[in-house]
Amino acid sequence: MHQFKRMVGLVLCLLVGAGSAVSAQTPEKVAGAGGVNLAVYEYGNPNGPPIVLIHGFLGTHLVWSSQFSGALADSFRLITYDLRGHGASDKPPDPASYSSSEAWASDLAAVISAKGLVRPVLVGWSYGGYIIADYLRTHGSDSVGGVVFLAAVTDAGTPEAMALISAEVQQLFPGLLSDDVMQSVTATRNFLPLLSAQPLDQDAREVTLAGAMMVPPHARQGMWARQLDNDDVLAAITVPTLVVHGTADAVVLPAAAEHIAAAVPGAKLLLYEGVGHAVALEAPEPFNQDLMEFVRGLPTP
Repeated sequence: MHQFKRMVGLVLCLLVGAGSAVSAQTPEKVAGAGGVNLAVYEYGNPNGPPIVLIHGFLGTHLVWSSQFSGALADSFRLITYDLRGHGASDKPPDPASYSSSEAWASDLAAVISAKGLVRPVLVGWSYGGYIIADYLRTHGSDSVGGVVFLAAVTDAGTPEAMALISAEVQQLFPGLLSDDVMQSVTATRNFLPLLSAQPLDQDAREVTLAGAMMVPPHARQGMWARQLDNDDVLAAITVPTLVVHGTADAVVLPAAAEHIAAAVPGAKLLLYEGVGHAVALEAPEPFNQDLMEFVRGLPTP
């Protein structure tokens, strides 16, 4: 563990340096469940309709860097945060802190409350799908304006759920969850190329790897110790829902999107041909456009 902590210091330098052109913002600290300090960031139009961007496993808020400027940011208020155990947020040492649906729901609720958001649109990428489901199970969908599941998963811990994760990723799980630093680094490096169908540029690769290595083993282990069946939550969603997935996703299979879209009443499914798992980084223009159209089309409260 001490070896891992020393490495995190070096990784943080790389992350800040590589990402400084994108985000030099000092995060606002918001107390989530159990007093865990969450690093919260805001971009875009402060007077625009609010959108909360929720990253996935081993990510940071920087996975949304392609959304922080341009037409999307000009029109909408964009709120994002580093999940507990990730980025600049606290990393509580107890693995149980990462396997509690209540904790994930309370973290998101704390961010929404601290920023004074009224009926925000929730966008959850990958593991962020679990977090949206956690929140909706506790708070219901009437508290949000809309939901976007982006290359997301909502069930976990069963053979059926694991069948929606690619075989390549499943083979990497022992290393990704290992306490051994070399095994963790090796598995994480092998995981990153699976994120996109087209290779990310060097800056994006460095930022992504640096951010991933800030997540300690106990957090990784706790996050994947969960057993979830959220089909009842999906069926109870009463607000407009958009499901977006790349057909070339090598992490979460497109069947996951089809499952979510079929379970949510009236959900709209968009499949991006030839796009991989990191949709917001790999295909920012179509995603930003589709997200703008979705939010603009929501009924006025």
